[in-house]
Amino acid sequence: MTVFINGEAGATSYPVAAGNTVNLVDLDSGRMWFKSTDVNGMPCPMRTFEIKEITPQPVNSDMVSRKEFESLSQQLQNLQQLLMSAQTPAEKGGKSK
Repeated sequence: MTVFINGEAGATSYPVAAGNTVNLVDLDSGRMWFKSTDVNGMPCPMRTFEIKEITPQPVNSDMVSRKEFESLSQQLQNLQQLLMSAQTPAEKGGKSK
């Protein structure tokens, strides 16, 4: 069960039935408490959490898509083939420039 309260004082004073746990939320302070009691009604230590919004990470502009990577890879392979063909000696009987 979630209960909206005002501040830590509201969380501390909120009654919890024996053997239960209550989620207490204060949106103004951005905090949340879990307050529990054991089966005999004895309070357990109250746990406090901060509520914060998780925003998406900005896209890194240094990244390339798979399509861009494969295109660049193909261009590099073509360039390597051109360099290799330019370095091979001319065939016998052919004229070299």
